[in-house]
Amino acid sequence: MTMRKSNFFWVGYSDLMTSMFFIMLVLFVLTIGYLQVKISENEKLIEELRIREMGLIRETERLQKLLNLEEQFKPLINDNSFYYLPDCKKFIVKDLMGIEIFQPNKTVIRKEFVGRTLIAGTKIEVFLKQLSEQNKGFSYLLVIEGNMANKWDHSISKNNTTGYLTSYQRALAVYNLWTRNGIDFRKYNVEVLLCGSGFNGLCRDEIEENNKRFSIQIIPKVSK
Repeated sequence: MTMRKSNFFWVGYSDLMTSMFFIMLVLFVLTIGYLQVKISENEKLIEELRIREMGLIRETERLQKLLNLEEQFKPLINDNSFYYLPDCKKFIVKDLMGIEIFQPNKTVIRKEFVGRTLIAGTKIEVFLKQLSEQNKGFSYLLVIEGNMANKWDHSISKNNTTGYLTSYQRALAVYNLWTRNGIDFRKYNVEVLLCGSGFNGLCRDEIEENNKRFSIQIIPKVSK
């Protein structure tokens, strides 16, 4: 009888240990699987952080290029032929400020001002060529904006459709004059945008007559 009880004990003990071993094996497998999932997740997270870091480095490099480009605009800013408006980063031809260079109520440039307009276009082209050579990864947006002067009593509505249309057509007349005389901005990776602000626009002169003008804005774009 004692021998049988002893056998039952060892059989039960063996079953218990087998069950515990199986449970430990299952827990081990689950733990290994969990750790592998976590390792995979951490590897993905590290890769995402690395990609973000590279993106931040590239963005920092682009911003640094833009900051350096500000210095490269100084030759045009300091050129006596232009008046620079720092608040809106526009250039105006000094010799043409406050002068009606177009025929009255038309979009044709008067003959006596064709030469000065061509000189301004040539200087802008030379400047854009220099920028293109110094900054291979850049492209530029050249905005030619036509402006108009209101009457002394500001009696013309700022939303006057004729003002917008005429100022645009005058900007187009300036651009066409330049292209007819071989001035080609586009060969220096430049996109040209023509617009007319009518009797509106940023940085208008307090002296209304001085708003008879066209302005130039050069906007750099960094290729990704």
